[in-house]
Amino acid sequence: MTMPDLLDDIVFAPLIGDTTCDLDGLLDTLAERGTAAAIPPKKNRTLQRTFDQDAYRERHRIETIFSTIKTFRAIATRYDKTASGFRAGIHRVARIIVAR
Repeated sequence: MTMPDLLDDIVFAPLIGDTTCDLDGLLDTLAERGTAAAIPPKKNRTLQRTFDQDAYRERHRIETIFSTIKTFRAIATRYDKTASGFRAGIHRVARIIVAR
């Protein structure tokens, strides 16, 4: 299964990723779907393409949220064995974060 196969049933716009997502196959698939890509080009690309820098900056907010959630050991190590238990843990952590 390739990356484009994984994206078939997912609806999103734009796809925000870092330079590790700068793959020709992925970018071609996104272009075919009409989805924008907020992915900076790798420095070693011969043709440096443009990307939406404002959308890419929003990536920092998402990473900060995940980093905050991972500070809670039970979430980071997935102590819960069931999906419903893990979901409940995420809800507990969200309440703690909001209450701070």
